[in-house]
Amino acid sequence: MKRSHSLVLALIGFMALGLGSGSKTPPENATVQELRNETWLLEVLHYVFDWYVDERDIPAVAKSGQVVFWVRELKPKLDEGDHSRFGEVVLPQFSLRIKVKNADYTVPELGVKIKTGEFKVVSVESFERGEHGRKGFTEVRADYAKIRERLFRTRNQTSFPDASLLERMRLALWEEIGKDYEDRHEKPPQGVQTAYLASFSPVANEAWVFWETGRMIIRFASDIDLDNPAVWEHEKLAVTDYHIDRHVVVTLDEVGGSNEFMTRNEAGRALFNCVVLGKKVEVQFGAPGAAPR
Repeated sequence: MKRSHSLVLALIGFMALGLGSGSKTPPENATVQELRNETWLLEVLHYVFDWYVDERDIPAVAKSGQVVFWVRELKPKLDEGDHSRFGEVVLPQFSLRIKVKNADYTVPELGVKIKTGEFKVVSVESFERGEHGRKGFTEVRADYAKIRERLFRTRNQTSFPDASLLERMRLALWEEIGKDYEDRHEKPPQGVQTAYLASFSPVANEAWVFWETGRMIIRFASDIDLDNPAVWEHEKLAVTDYHIDRHVVVTLDEVGGSNEFMTRNEAGRALFNCVVLGKKVEVQFGAPGAAPR
């Protein structure tokens, strides 16, 4: 499947590159060294370009000839026994701030150990240009031309769940849709339903699905890797659904910044990744308790 949109043409190439440090940087600990790993930064950047960066942001970066990253460790207060690590990646040229987490904790009541083994994207936020300083960060730079060249050669790369994970996702999708209809006191649809699944990113424990019949965009997210059965067996998923007709606005300013809505641009990006670049799947709706098809 092709990643043909020009937004992504700016980025994949770090595997073929050595990322150079900028000017003087603070001493690096093990966490910062992981955050500036070239392969990992490649995937973070790839993810951000697929979901957040606009084409209009590219010309200035192309003109500069470099892509700039600022990385640092974050140390929030944690519960006892929580050994998770946190970090931040700032893309100053795109005015984006990316929070990441390497989960490492136990849920005693479930007897489940949550550990990802690497940093995963938790959130992506925009900020006003000039608002974010570099103090406390380690700077990493990469050559734009080499990134663009490498990206073009690898534009067909995608990742989708194996059969067992797909079955779990089908069941979760069915249950989420059923809850939505129950909340509205309506009978859910029957028969085979068509849905589209976006390609997975190795740096984000999330899955985006577009349910065509119901005109609904659904996001599944978790601290646990999605291919870990524990995330499905113990219901550690965070599920958010957006109805195209009810939850899409031009700007979140219309709804006071409510996270129950998504912007028209965000919806368009989700539909592009799900329908154009994604995988078509079918979900069988039937009698309560029946297994998904």
